[in-house]
Parts: sequence; structure tokens; C-alpha cells
Amino acid sequence: MEIYKYTRGLHFFHTQDFYELHFSTSKLEQFPFYYSHKNTPHITVNKNVLAQLITNYRSINQEYYANLPYKKQKIASLLHTVYIDLARQYNKEAPTTETNSVAYIETLRALEQEIEIHFKTEKSAQFYADKLHITAKHLNRVCKTTLNKTTTELITERVILESKRLLVHSKNTMSSISENLGFKDYAYFSKVFKSKTKLTPLEFKKSYK
Repeated sequence: MEIYKYTRGLHFFHTQDFYELHFSTSKLEQFPFYYSHKNTPHITVNKNVLAQLITNYRSINQEYYANLPYKKQKIASLLHTVYIDLARQYNKEAPTTETNSVAYIETLRALEQEIEIHFKTEKSAQFYADKLHITAKHLNRVCKTTLNKTTTELITERVILESKRLLVHSKNTMSSISENLGFKDYAYFSKVFKSKTKLTPLEFKKSYK
């Protein structure tokens, strides 16, 4: 990532997981500037909106450096407010541009809906290809073209996100969480989780205390 030398202002970085972990029914791509298949991720804000954004970003900055309870939850809440304000401004000013075929976008959305329904029990790309009545090869082509990810990566990402939510918000044991997500062997679940997050499930859970 390149940060321009003469940029004025502040840069705030967070992962997709950080946001989606705290909002079980929300995804970043609900906001138009992150829906990059159709829209340009660029916003010009007016002075009134900018003043409110500055206030919220200062609050985020203060929370980040303060060692207070529920720190991550507060930052996520403030971030959600910022995105709502930006989305309102974007919808007023930003043009919409098609960057991928409509058919590919519709297939991707259909895949996401099927993953949302079946990810706990079905983890093979072939299952979802059959659901969408296309070949696994074509489904993988759609994913690579639109998101530069494989079908399996999308399925795994959803499983890992749900496991993070359960580890943080539920009181279930590691084994029950593993079983709830369709893993019969906790050791295998732990291996998959660590391969994607660099932490064991227990290490991740402790990091959110």
C-alpha cells in the first residue's frame, strides 16, 4: 500500500474482520464505497459532514489509545456511525460505475447467500456450484474475477468469521464451537483457525478479554 508523501490528514486502518465481528448482520460491502464491483471507492465530503467526521475520528483515536473496558466494541460502534455518514454522502455525490459483468455480480451474490445458509455444514466448492447450477470451475472463475479469491477461500472466510464471533461473544467451550461449525475434530478446527489468523482459538479468545 502506498501512502502519498503530501497527504494531509490521518490514516485509519482496520481489517474487514474487525468490523464484521461486531455486527453479525452487517458486512462492509453494504456500504457503496466498498462495493467496488460497481462503485468507485472515492468520496468528496462537504464541510458540514467533514466536521462531524472529524469529531467521530477524534473519538476513535481517543478510544484507541485509552485502556478502557469494551474498547474494541466502542471503536466498532463509532466506525459504524462514520460509515453510515459517509454512505449518505456518497449516495448524493458519487457516480456508479460498472466494472464487472452483471452476470458475474449476480452469481457472486447468489453464492454469498448460499454460503450464509450452509457454511456450518457444507464447505466444498462443488456443493455451492451444484446449488447455483454451474460448474465448480466456472464458480471459481467468477470468484477470482470479482474478488481475486477462490470459492474455497470465501467459504473458509465465512467459517472463520463466525468462529471469531462465537469465541468472543458466546460462553460455549472450544469443542462445542468447533462442533457447531461442522468440525468433528477440534484439533483440525484449531489448525484451520490458526492457519488463517496466526492464533489458536484460545489465544484469539484471550486477546479479546
